Amino acid sequence: MTEKCFSCISASICLLTLLPLALAAIHWFQGPLEILLNVHLYLPSLLSVLGVGAAIIGIKGDLKLNLVLFNVLSLSLYVILTINLNAL
Repeated sequence: MTEKCFSCISASICLLTLLPLALAAIHWFQGPLEILLNVHLYLPSLLSVLGVGAAIIGIKGDLKLNLVLFNVLSLSLYVILTINLNAL
């Protein structure tokens, strides 16, 4: 039962971090990304790390693999974004 909860937590964190990136990437709506980064610059990266941890603890199988991969993708994109923002 707790494995299902960790998988749900990981999925919600994945959506919370990838949705603002996707909306900003297609130039529709940059508000959610700005809000997420205004709270703290490293908050999305921390959320992605927590999502990876929750996915590792979560349900075994293909869902686990997909959640880990999507959360790592989110983490890597936010690391690239953070490095570019710090370079400016």
